[in-house]
Amino acid sequence: MSEFWRYVLYELKNSLVLVLLAGVLAAAGLAVAFFIHKKKYKGQRKFPWGKVFLWLMFLGYLLIVIYATMLRWSGFFHREWNFHLFRAWREAWNNYSVKNWANVLLNVAMFGPLGFLLPLMGKQFRKWYVTIPAGFGTSLAIELFQLAFGRGICDVDDLFCNALGAAMGYFAIMAILSVFNERGKRMKAILGYTGLTLVPVIAIGSIFVAYHTQEYGNLPEAAAYSVNLDHLEWKLDCDLPDSAENAPVYCTQTMSKDDCDAFAEALMGCEADMVSYYQEMAYYNFHFENKNGIVMVYYHDGSYVFSVFDLPFEIGNEPDRKSVEKALEAYSIVVPEAAEFVIEDDGGYTFTCDKYIDGAVMMDGTLRVRNEVTEHDTLLSIENRLVRYTYYKDIAIISPQEAYEELKDGNFAYAEALKHYAKDSVTVVSCTLDYEIDTKGFYQPVYIFEILIPETGNTDLAMIPAMK
Repeated sequence: MSEFWRYVLYELKNSLVLVLLAGVLAAAGLAVAFFIHKKKYKGQRKFPWGKVFLWLMFLGYLLIVIYATMLRWSGFFHREWNFHLFRAWREAWNNYSVKNWANVLLNVAMFGPLGFLLPLMGKQFRKWYVTIPAGFGTSLAIELFQLAFGRGICDVDDLFCNALGAAMGYFAIMAILSVFNERGKRMKAILGYTGLTLVPVIAIGSIFVAYHTQEYGNLPEAAAYSVNLDHLEWKLDCDLPDSAENAPVYCTQTMSKDDCDAFAEALMGCEADMVSYYQEMAYYNFHFENKNGIVMVYYHDGSYVFSVFDLPFEIGNEPDRKSVEKALEAYSIVVPEAAEFVIEDDGGYTFTCDKYIDGAVMMDGTLRVRNEVTEHDTLLSIENRLVRYTYYKDIAIISPQEAYEELKDGNFAYAEALKHYAKDSVTVVSCTLDYEIDTKGFYQPVYIFEILIPETGNTDLAMIPAMK
């Protein structure tokens, strides 16, 4: 989870100006309050530093929340909403990425200070049925504002996360305040409120424990929620066996950020000038000997793309497969004999393997090469998405008929789009057992359905996980 904290620090860095502004306003407000109090009471009463500081903290916190939820969105007016509870949690689970989990957990953390500060500001807020609804009501007002003015997404998951954060903040401060209770009530209250604070922490933590203890990763393209497609008549134009069978699972070598660094520098023969780590890949910018280039390395399967100016790629005047393969050897790329070779119309070269199996190894994907001559120099681009997978083991999978039932139940990504475009009926044209890479680098079997939509005449593809 170190990447999660790196992402949080990145977001805080982007909000540093707002935090500094809030600090300056708080200091100015404190100075004004002190001056007014001194002038009014002429030193006969002590200045309530604690109360004033608490109010300034609360107002500064509200300023940050208002900015983060209402003011920082830019672009055209666009209403967007989500009324599927736990959709964000499921998408974060399926993708298992820092960005997705940060969106969920920061929404929880954002309302923690609200539940923490309110009981300190007034005793009426030391009742759970006052503070937690106050947190929910504040979040609801924000979501309705976003819906009315097209600022961000009106999301039921935000309501849940914000209310959960407010509750956790409330239980945490009440555990602290319980220290000052009467002796007979003190320990019981402390244990009760501490337990209520830890329950959601443990529940959320168990999600990450479950991921790291499960054998396989998650499929990013899996459904985050079900869509009711009962209005559609489903027609079959292909055979769907009702018997289950086994299918092999393959795995590839996932890349850590250090692995990506070493690979990119070995490929280019020098250190990168700039490195950026994104959700799916690491990005490198190189500058050496008056030549510039970029490298992108993907974490899940080690595939990569690089483009470099003025780098030699000797293939002769009449390029053929053998000359292209020989030129690729300079970059430690060996193309399988089974790969299909095509010279493209724009002068590029492509090698393609469609799940070619050789013993315990599967090769799948595409390798594209372009050597473009520009006005001043040449640009060599190699996109190596030809991935080597190693046999892991056979697993039991559901039958095509069972997968078809999942399809009709709307348990696939983009089912919402199908519901929008298909009015009366759809036809399943084909069902194919295919593979998708998961978040741990396993190549899992999936069923790919081709669905014909009469209203548009187009076909869409839907993926159903095949693993039992």
